[in-house]
Amino acid sequence: MKIKCEKASFLHGLQAVAKAVSAKNTIYALSGILIIAESDELIFRATNIEMAIEYREKDVTIVEEGSLVVPGRYILEIAKKLPDESLELASEGYTFFIRYGDSEITVNGMDREEFPDLPEVEGEVRGVFPLFRFERDIREVIVAASADESRPLFTGVLFEIDGEEVNFVATDTHRLAMKKSSWLSKGETGKVSIIVPNKILQEIIRLEAEEDSVVEIVVGAKEISFFTADTLFVSRLIEGNFPNYHQVIPAEDRVKAVAEVDAVFLLATLERAFVLSKELVREHIGRVNIALINERLVVDSRSPEMGHIHEEIPVAQQGEDMALIFNARYLLDILRVIDSERIVMRFTGVNTPLLLGRPDDDNYIYLALPLKG
Repeated sequence: MKIKCEKASFLHGLQAVAKAVSAKNTIYALSGILIIAESDELIFRATNIEMAIEYREKDVTIVEEGSLVVPGRYILEIAKKLPDESLELASEGYTFFIRYGDSEITVNGMDREEFPDLPEVEGEVRGVFPLFRFERDIREVIVAASADESRPLFTGVLFEIDGEEVNFVATDTHRLAMKKSSWLSKGETGKVSIIVPNKILQEIIRLEAEEDSVVEIVVGAKEISFFTADTLFVSRLIEGNFPNYHQVIPAEDRVKAVAEVDAVFLLATLERAFVLSKELVREHIGRVNIALINERLVVDSRSPEMGHIHEEIPVAQQGEDMALIFNARYLLDILRVIDSERIVMRFTGVNTPLLLGRPDDDNYIYLALPLKG
């Protein structure tokens, strides 16, 4: 194998698949990245069995075809520290060479035969999203997913597919996000519900979406694949039944007050309040008081050791005054990703959910439970 390329192309390929490199596995080769020089492409592939990522780099010159598995985290650290210049990559037996200028680095590789093949996902349920819209929809939903691996059902995003309609839902039981979306169906149009792991979706939403970029999705029996112009993602699905989330979304007639507020202003206010609330202990970390009073949203945070923050934001208010206590992080998470200049807050009561969304948009809901006083 022999390739000529720029450092940026080599590094980008390694970074594209690095999150699928296994940190702990009985199969040693899974700690590596498979590099394949083939035709006019340099292919990077990594898998930890739960998910696999393949990236194809075309901005290279293939002098001699071949393949080798190289230590994943080690080769990535080396690539980051290489000078910004042209590289020659080569392999002889199990040795990988990186040459630049008058310098050379050798890396001990691994047998490709021990590296598993990329899973092929077969299924009749498939469709296409514009990549920028898929990323936006997932980004606004995934903030509600749990990081607690002991409850795997809540670490993923529910995809409810019904023909051209796709509904995304995530919850960690303290908050919930739901987005009604749509795709261009390319297969069967029946109903299907699957739970896609958070980890693979986090990798997809990091992609740079060009204006005409698309992502093609294929749903298999136990796996799902996402394919863009140069990257293929494959992941196992989370097994189990997602909880009935409909019953926790309050009906419109339960809304007692509505406030429309500048999203950037509210974000900045809560970030300042959160700085102080982080000084509190245990279950009180992040606690902020939020009150809707006479066309003002009052944000209040107090630490006995550090001090007190009190800010008031003008809002367009409908309905009664209201006061609640929240974990500020639950509100900050959505404000940092939501694609809107203004936010509508719907208050349903002192101990019942707060609903957040965009003005005049019924397709997106973010629900957060208040804390007990």
